[in-house]
Amino acid sequence: MISDLERKAFEFAQELQNTLNGTICRDVRIRAVQRPFDITPVFTVGSGLSRQNLTQPTGFPVRIDNKKPRVWMNLSYQVHLDHEAKYLTVYKSYCGIFSDEELETCLCHFDYEREKDKYTSAHLQVHGHSPALEALNRRGDEKRPLEKLHFPVGGKRFRPSLEDIIEFLVCERLVDARDGWEKVVEDGRDRFHRAQLRAAIRRNTALVEEFMREQEPQP
Repeated sequence: MISDLERKAFEFAQELQNTLNGTICRDVRIRAVQRPFDITPVFTVGSGLSRQNLTQPTGFPVRIDNKKPRVWMNLSYQVHLDHEAKYLTVYKSYCGIFSDEELETCLCHFDYEREKDKYTSAHLQVHGHSPALEALNRRGDEKRPLEKLHFPVGGKRFRPSLEDIIEFLVCERLVDARDGWEKVVEDGRDRFHRAQLRAAIRRNTALVEEFMREQEPQP
């Protein structure tokens, strides 16, 4: 019998797949598989997962036709149920943008790690050369490259969604998009924001009550 977590993970994988294939990809398959050996059930969501590969999603081409792809994406999520065992929660996520199939030449990657201590849980890392960073690095950090900086991007609740990354790739002319991609992005981003807002409300009902009192007509 399929568990509630398994059903929600499969639905999440299908939503990601539909978003990608409806905007900047063709025939990408996103799967959800349970990770082995975890005490708390956790599913990995991504491309290239199978019974032989339960934990390491593989890259896929970003293209809408038969032309040679210019961009490759590697997308990975780890999901489980929240403390109430009711809502699907993303524990970790990763989205890397590459210029090669081997995923050796990276432009940037967007990361989310819920329990990170040393830097912000949601962050962007950019690969490149930065004379400014070289000038700002202190003793002991002289050789620190740009890709080692973690740029904060909204935190747990307001981090970028897959739709934001798709919009970035299209608007910066890095990939081609299907007709109507804007509607797919808009709808998906709205679902993401609504889910995040609901989660924030569940965790801070006192603030909601305070807001509702402020909206009451004054005597």
